Amino acid sequence: MSSRPWARASAGAVRRWRRARCFGVVALGAFVLTGCGGGGGGGGGNSGLSLSVTPLNVAVSATTAQPAPSASVQASVSGQQQSQQVYLAGKYSTNGIQSVSLGGSTSPVTVTITFKSPASLGSGTYTDTLQLSGCYDQACTQQVANSPQTVRVQYTVTGSVVKLTALSPSSAVATGAAFTLTATGSNFTAQSVVQWNGSARSTTYVSATQLSAQITAADIAAPGTASVNVLDPVNGSSNTLTFTIQPAMLTLNTLSPTSVAVGGPGFMLTVLGAGFSSSSIVQWNGAARPTTYLTTNELIAQIAAADIAAVGSASVTVQDSTSAVGTTAPQTLTIVPVSKDATAFQMNPAHTGAVTFASVSFPTSPTWSVDVGGTPSYALIVSGKVYVTVAIAGGSSQLLALDQATGATAWGPVVLSGAANAAYDSQTLFVISAPFSTAATIEALDPNSGQLLWSALLTGTYGYSSAVTAANGVVFSAGYAFDQKTGATVWQIGAAGGDSTPAVTADGMYLTYPCTTIDYRPATGETIWSNNTGCSGGGGGTPVVANQLLYAPNGFGTYNGSIFNAETGALAGSYVSDNPGAFTASTGYFLQSGTLRGVTLSNNTVIWSFAGDGMLVTSPIAVNQYVLVGSSSGNLYALDGATGSQVWQVTLGAGLPPGAGWGAGLPLSGLAAGDGLLVVPNGTKVTAYTLSANP
Repeated sequence: MSSRPWARASAGAVRRWRRARCFGVVALGAFVLTGCGGGGGGGGGNSGLSLSVTPLNVAVSATTAQPAPSASVQASVSGQQQSQQVYLAGKYSTNGIQSVSLGGSTSPVTVTITFKSPASLGSGTYTDTLQLSGCYDQACTQQVANSPQTVRVQYTVTGSVVKLTALSPSSAVATGAAFTLTATGSNFTAQSVVQWNGSARSTTYVSATQLSAQITAADIAAPGTASVNVLDPVNGSSNTLTFTIQPAMLTLNTLSPTSVAVGGPGFMLTVLGAGFSSSSIVQWNGAARPTTYLTTNELIAQIAAADIAAVGSASVTVQDSTSAVGTTAPQTLTIVPVSKDATAFQMNPAHTGAVTFASVSFPTSPTWSVDVGGTPSYALIVSGKVYVTVAIAGGSSQLLALDQATGATAWGPVVLSGAANAAYDSQTLFVISAPFSTAATIEALDPNSGQLLWSALLTGTYGYSSAVTAANGVVFSAGYAFDQKTGATVWQIGAAGGDSTPAVTADGMYLTYPCTTIDYRPATGETIWSNNTGCSGGGGGTPVVANQLLYAPNGFGTYNGSIFNAETGALAGSYVSDNPGAFTASTGYFLQSGTLRGVTLSNNTVIWSFAGDGMLVTSPIAVNQYVLVGSSSGNLYALDGATGSQVWQVTLGAGLPPGAGWGAGLPLSGLAAGDGLLVVPNGTKVTAYTLSANP
């Protein structure tokens, strides 16, 4: 702090002061007031002059809602002579002081102190000093007696006290949804912010006595307490109230899957509910199963193949010794017979291309043949009907339901926008249609009438090329999962829609792209495992899951790919194929460079090969002990699966479409067998052959 003369006065009997109005600013933020008037002599030769300032202690106060206050002191010089001139100099600190000014021209001189806005300072006590000196010269090298005089200044700012009196709600259950918290109190302003454990939350000012704040699900993810207060930049912080996050009551809500085929492999059961802990154990018919705790809402349990060896049902509960509930109410998992229907691409959600009937015999003539007016897709064969999508001129499609016994139209055609394919599950038909330049759509239809049940838009997609797969109450397409009953989004991930139709099992949903294979948990969309070999590019292929192995076309430009353990993602080998193969428990059938080969899966040994007419193109399918394949020349062959010897051949008159190899987009096509019926796409026709009258 430094000083310069800031006022002078002529001495006389009446002690008049000349007014001075020149002020300046010094570095470091201290202000100096300096008088600018008349020169005059003076100096140390004059004696008896003395400065007095009153009061020497100044105290002011204001609330943050009030305007800036001011105060004043009186400065006088006694003992002046008629011809004497005196200068008054001063300096001050600026913690609470805004400015200092002179008033009046006669002794005593009023020195006015103006303070800073209380709202800008906020609540607190601000202490300053004002130092005044009487000087004989303008440079203030000689001072009168009692100089300098120091005035101590105290400025107290009090806020309107922010008070928090209530929270609504005052508690929530852990793992619950996001909610709006209402804070009630007093002296809130539009700048007030609700704080949750010291962190600001999005706050809406309702009134001086009420605020609302958005509390996220993450804020109440775990049991415990949270400290809530209101912070106001003007009035300061409120008191703190405690918000209680109560433990969720132990509850079992959902199983995934809800049904499995009898005699299948062991699988990981996803258990969804609330109140789970690391002590939670999944019980299968009252017996504990190996359980992995993921979150308070999710457990994973290992179910053995022996648990699903017989048709029936299992009662699933969750037991937790740390919970007052103890054991949850049960959910039922159904163990159903192996399906004899064709409900998806390559006949089932895993795309194994295999089905077993009670018996098989090959007919001499077709049961029926229908011209559908366009290029037919693979067929769905279920509940007495055959469902097929048909690509027609202009890039659009139609959906037809045909009578399984006669081929007569049961309903339709239903016009669809763009390329299309269908799937079936839980007595509902699902169809995806994908125009090239707009978003794809999944629709649920009543399979008996074709009536629309719901429709879901796959936002952000164009040129989409993944067909649908439906299983266990969910309908899947690449990157999307919808509830089969309502069409509500179950989950959505960032997967591309390029040329990979999901393969779905009891505990996995699989997609394959160039050098990338991913296993997602069907119930939640969580990634279970993934494999990436480092390349990138467009396109992709549809994977197949058979015998707990995943056949993933993860190369580039070819359907050849890697074999992974479907549960763990461990690399188990590689395979060569033009398109998806067909699989029994011991043998795989692969079309390789136009030749069909039977391969023993245990050692990857080729046991036979069949070239047919040299124009084989379809994916093979396995029906009982036989394998079927078609050619682009219109020939259809059935071979003994063990030896590769030909047991049946028909000529359809029009070529069969190629199987869905690498980069195959919608619509996918292929052979299908279900309910004892073989349905073959050929040209613009679908032709049906009865393989088993009592499948």
